[in-house]
Amino acid sequence: MSELLEILGTAEQAAETAVAAIRAGLGRERSISGKGDRDFATDLDYAAEDAVRAFLEQETPEIPLLGEERGRTGDTESHYEWVLDPIDGTINFAHGSPMFGVSLALMRNGMPVVGVVHAPVSEERFSAALGHGAALNKQALHSTGPAELAEAVVAMGDFSVGPDADKRNLRRLATLQRLVPKVQRIRMLGTAALDMCWLAAGRVDAVFHERVNLWDVAAGTVICREAGLLVTDLDGVDYGDGALSVLAANPQIHRALLAELA
Repeated sequence: MSELLEILGTAEQAAETAVAAIRAGLGRERSISGKGDRDFATDLDYAAEDAVRAFLEQETPEIPLLGEERGRTGDTESHYEWVLDPIDGTINFAHGSPMFGVSLALMRNGMPVVGVVHAPVSEERFSAALGHGAALNKQALHSTGPAELAEAVVAMGDFSVGPDADKRNLRRLATLQRLVPKVQRIRMLGTAALDMCWLAAGRVDAVFHERVNLWDVAAGTVICREAGLLVTDLDGVDYGDGALSVLAANPQIHRALLAELA
């Protein structure tokens, strides 16, 4: 078994500790911590992140970790780094929607090489390791999708909140105005991690986010790539650490969308 497959097993176990922490807290009154304009984290975001941190500190103490809620810890000179979103889709989760998941990736020299996204409500675990394919609940994934933009269901990121949101949202509205007549449908699921996984599973045909954080899509990036899809930023550069946007699709749809979005 290769080293990355062994690490994938560790990542799957780590994600399961987060899922267990989330399930243990369901049904209790939620506490909310504000993070800015119309943005927040729940107590279970922190509980899930802390569970993963404790597990990985035992299993891979030499690998630093970047988490959405607690920030970066560990050796900043390492070529490897765990990247964690303990609940991607917190707004969905807090409103009782099942569209949320735990997203954990391993980065090597700034590129994702292992990814796990676990959706607790649907009990779906998407996983991949570089060179070893992608899977949903251990069943292999290989996505093809349509060749024509007019046949594509396209998932996009949420509208912005926070500073300069109005300016960014004008850009999104202009993007929608261009795309709506050219695609089959637009979807906004509220979770970038599951956007990517649904693409790998063929439930949508393309994903783009004009502004996205590494922890939202790092795991989904390796899952999509191992399912046979292209993942770049909106400039057409391979997605990796430092990218601010993401575009994922099969080569034909990717090319067409890049021309519309660039």
